[in-house]
Amino acid sequence: MFDHKVKLPIIVIHTLVLSKMKTRVLFIDAGERKYRVEEIDDPEILGPIDLGVKIHLERYESYKKDALDPGNPLVFGMGKFAGSAIFGTHRLTFVFKSPITGGLFASAMGGAAYVFVKTGVDAVVLEGRSEKPLIIKIEGDEKGEVKVDFKEIEKDKLFEIYEGYEGFKGVYAFQRYLLDEFKEEFKNDYRAAIVGPAAFTTNIAGIVSITIKKGEMDKGSEDWAARGGSGTVMCQAHGVVAIVFGGKWRKSFPVEDISNPKTADSIFREVFGKPLHQVVTEATVKYRYDPKIGSGGTFGGNYPSLKVHTPMFNWNNIYLPRETREKLHAVIMEHYWKPFNEEAIKTRSWKTCGEPCPVACKKVRLGYKVDYEPYEGVGPQSGIFEIHAADIAVEAVDSMGFDAIEFGNVVAWIFDCLSKGLLKPEEIGLEEKPVFDPYKYKVEFSEKNAKIAAKIAEEMAYGRNEILSIISRGLRRACKELDARFSERVKKVGVKFEDLAVYPSYGKDGHITPNFYWTPGLIAPIAVSGRYWTLYSGVFHDPETYASAALERAVKELYSDDGGFCRFHRKWAEKLAEKLYEKAYGVKINLAEHYKKTYSKILEYNVKAGAQPTFWDSMKTIDLLATAAEEYSGEGEWAKKFKEDKVNAAREWWLRFARKVEEFTGVKFVE
Repeated sequence: MFDHKVKLPIIVIHTLVLSKMKTRVLFIDAGERKYRVEEIDDPEILGPIDLGVKIHLERYESYKKDALDPGNPLVFGMGKFAGSAIFGTHRLTFVFKSPITGGLFASAMGGAAYVFVKTGVDAVVLEGRSEKPLIIKIEGDEKGEVKVDFKEIEKDKLFEIYEGYEGFKGVYAFQRYLLDEFKEEFKNDYRAAIVGPAAFTTNIAGIVSITIKKGEMDKGSEDWAARGGSGTVMCQAHGVVAIVFGGKWRKSFPVEDISNPKTADSIFREVFGKPLHQVVTEATVKYRYDPKIGSGGTFGGNYPSLKVHTPMFNWNNIYLPRETREKLHAVIMEHYWKPFNEEAIKTRSWKTCGEPCPVACKKVRLGYKVDYEPYEGVGPQSGIFEIHAADIAVEAVDSMGFDAIEFGNVVAWIFDCLSKGLLKPEEIGLEEKPVFDPYKYKVEFSEKNAKIAAKIAEEMAYGRNEILSIISRGLRRACKELDARFSERVKKVGVKFEDLAVYPSYGKDGHITPNFYWTPGLIAPIAVSGRYWTLYSGVFHDPETYASAALERAVKELYSDDGGFCRFHRKWAEKLAEKLYEKAYGVKINLAEHYKKTYSKILEYNVKAGAQPTFWDSMKTIDLLATAAEEYSGEGEWAKKFKEDKVNAAREWWLRFARKVEEFTGVKFVE
């Protein structure tokens, strides 16, 4: 089946006793079909993000290269506690130069490291480019030796699979095909990281990994490393469409063996005075089940808490009077949240991301995994307020392999452009416009909007429409190109394409659209946006106070992403992380200082790449800040400033925030 072309000498390490924090890295050249294992003994590397920063900034200097160049390595790996008996320690984190932001980016998926740990390596560095779509298999044996095999698949055949295979489409069809191709491997608890058709044609594709149980897909337990265009890099920079991984390696810990449940439990009792299971369940109430609201998971928890601050109609909620937002939120609760509770919570169809975990955060109804971000993006944000209609759109977006947050923002923006006359339906392959007037909206319009969103997802993923292809390369770039192409129309309508979009800006043409929270923290001038590396609650502060809180949160989030902790476990993980390094590896680390340096290096990279934060060029982005000031602080100082001179007030807030980031990191980026 495989063309196993190269066997290189491999250094075998049975334990980590000789070097407690050494990182075992598998380098794979997709173009040359070569691989090697390197032991990196560097105390500054705790996890995959530290490794990725070192690889990109120092070894490869990828900031000098295009994001789709084979010299932009895709680095991915697990944290130091994968293989332990501690719940929530098996995230797989990907680090790469983003084709969207132009800077260094990190994205993580849950559960995948529960299988990846069996390969016997801590991380993989994928470099080079295969001319034909390539499937890579990584396998570790009992001694820790690693074998890598390569299999090409014809692009035409792959796209036939994407179009439909054994009743599935897109990424699910491809995973079904891989199950048939690697029957024996998947019987033995292997897993795959794969891309969909969007990875070939767009800059906004993610990587998905689906849990396999007894040789079959456990649909609903899948998880994504999607933000920033990770799937685009894997496919277009390296020609890789799937990485199958697993093996028989069993990880050991050099000091206290936290793979032993009793040992792990004793550490929790020492720190918290409670057993592991109790600490975890108490800290993760929102994600499992919160009896106070009678729901659980991100979807079940967010809509009751966000209330009138829920993003709707391409962020146009920021312009709506409170009473209109209240009416629309009532529709969400009746037609979105209530049926979710009936079909997912009361039925207790809950799953994990693939690792044993009492949280069971994946809420599944009618075969659909329901999380807040995907269902918000092609939900209320796109004028879809009925959950069964939203299923149509979410399934299409996921199947095509998109970053659901980026696509949700993009399709909502397209709907806004169609509604205001900047785009015409026939120009993007549609027969009619969506319904996008919040004042005249009826829930019955949801199915129409959902079907239009699903059609756009497929047309964009398969590159069938010129305008959609322009948009798929990046919203900020597309806005400038469409401003020029439709200049007369822009004059007539009286608004630019970018003025209907919301995004923080990076360099000349980089951006990333925000997660779905009406908050300045997601558009602020920070090193990495589009993740929760910021203060994202609904508050407004002066820029210095806000920046300090956002940067503190960013550092804490690095504890999770680099340590391999699920962020749903962050309440206990952030308190316990330092103790775990000491107990398992005998190493004392000040994580706050360590990750302050890591964060600073990421910003340093981005400045070198020309992807430093820049002042907003979208009026709606400025409006989001201005309306947040009024919404969350009333008639305070900043609300008055925005009313007097919105743009200059925004510029002052941005500049003062940016100066605080410079002070914190020691990296200058404000011109």
